[in-house]
Amino acid sequence: MASTNKRIYCKFCNFFTRDITTYASHLESTHSDLLPEGISGYQAINFIKTGKLHGTCIICKSDTDWNDVTHKYKRFCNNPKCKETYIKTFKERMIGKYGKTTLLNDPEQQKKMLANRSISGTYLWSDHVHTTTYTGSYEKSFLEFIDKVMDYDASDIIMPSPHTYYYEYEGKQLFYIPDAYIPSLNLEIEIKDGGDNPNMHHKIQDVDKVKEKLKDDVVISSKINYLKIYNKENNRFLKYLNEMNDNIYNNDKEKQIVMI
Repeated sequence: MASTNKRIYCKFCNFFTRDITTYASHLESTHSDLLPEGISGYQAINFIKTGKLHGTCIICKSDTDWNDVTHKYKRFCNNPKCKETYIKTFKERMIGKYGKTTLLNDPEQQKKMLANRSISGTYLWSDHVHTTTYTGSYEKSFLEFIDKVMDYDASDIIMPSPHTYYYEYEGKQLFYIPDAYIPSLNLEIEIKDGGDNPNMHHKIQDVDKVKEKLKDDVVISSKINYLKIYNKENNRFLKYLNEMNDNIYNNDKEKQIVMI
C-alpha cells in the first residue's frame, strides 16, 4: 500500500486515513454518487484535486485516457502516430544539438547493433497487437512482468529509450542510452544484472563502476525520474509507483524520484 505521513481527510465526510489506497477505495465505495459516473477511486482523487476528467496528449492536444496502473492520465492519445512523432522530434533535437559522430559512437548505430544481437528479440504483448523490441533476457523479463502481472499499457513504454545522455570519461565524450523510457511517468529505466560476475577481471569491474556512476549522475542532473532494476527484481517498479503516488497526493508531483 502507498502510505503517507500526513493524514488524508475525505472531502465529503469525517473519514481519514494515512493510506492513499484506502482513501481511493473509500471514495469509490462510499461516495460514488457524488463523483462523475464510472471513475475509479484514484481517478476520483485526481478529479477532486484538478477538476479534470481527461489528460492532454503532448503532441496533438487531444484528450487522453486514465491509466489504472500508474494512476495518471496518459501522455499520448490513442493515435500511434503521436508516439512516433515524439520519438522523431526528440531524435531531431539531439542531432541538431550534437550532430553526427563516427559510426561506432553513433547512438542510432548502437541501437541497431543491440537489436541485432542473438539475445535480442521482439516481445508480443498479451493483447496480440503491440510489440516491443528488447535487447536481452533482463529486458524481456521486465516486459513480461509489466504485461502479464501488471496489465500495463503497451503503448506507454519505449525500448530502448529515445534519449541519449553524454558524459566524459578520461577526456573522451561517451554516451549512454537507458534500456527503457515510460513517457507518462517521465521515467528512464536501466535493467541489468547486479554487476557481480565472478569471471570479470576486477580492473574491468572497477572501470564499469566509475562509468556507471557517471551515467547515473548525468541522468539525475537532467531532473528526469530514474529507476534501476537489478537481477530481474521487477517489483522495484511497483515500489517506484508507490513513491510516485505519495508525491502526487502530497502535492509534490514534480519531485524527482531516483531509485538506484
